[in-house]
Amino acid sequence: LVVALPPGRAALADAVAALLRFSGVVVDTSSGTPSPGGTPSPLPGQRPVTLVEAQRQVRFPIRVPARLGAPERVLVADPDDTGGHRVASLLYRGGAVRLDAFDGSLDPVFHKRAAGADVTFTRVDGDFAIWVGGPHALAYVDRGGTVRVATARLSAATLIWQEGGVSYRLEGDLGRDEAIEIAGSLG
Repeated sequence: LVVALPPGRAALADAVAALLRFSGVVVDTSSGTPSPGGTPSPLPGQRPVTLVEAQRQVRFPIRVPARLGAPERVLVADPDDTGGHRVASLLYRGGAVRLDAFDGSLDPVFHKRAAGADVTFTRVDGDFAIWVGGPHALAYVDRGGTVRVATARLSAATLIWQEGGVSYRLEGDLGRDEAIEIAGSLG
């Protein structure tokens, strides 16, 4: 089946296809995206904690990937009025690998500008996932829906998936197959 769209609708279809929202992450693949510059600020209210403290400060279970073991550092970020944090980050390999976990029912938390990057659909444990292969811009979306440009940074290859109502983004110097194996080992 071949469907021809009028020029106006074809442009709209292209625009929609260039912007994908999944598991609290907006992936923008439109062209002409500038790379972030300067030093990014940390996420709002970001602070280091122990894994046990982090689990008490978020409203979702923090699961550690068996393939990576215990994290070297744990961060929580973006507390609400009751002190509950929106994001928990587990850091590995000197910070070169990062696993962010956040409530998947929230509005977008991260905005990726992946123009020119390899954006493909894949699976983690049989569920839908997105692989963004290669460097791309990443910014934080605050609770009001504003993209916080001050947090923007260049992000490495990233796997994005959702499991049990929790959204995950695994970022680092990883190939797609290794990232999927790590994601599949969440305990």
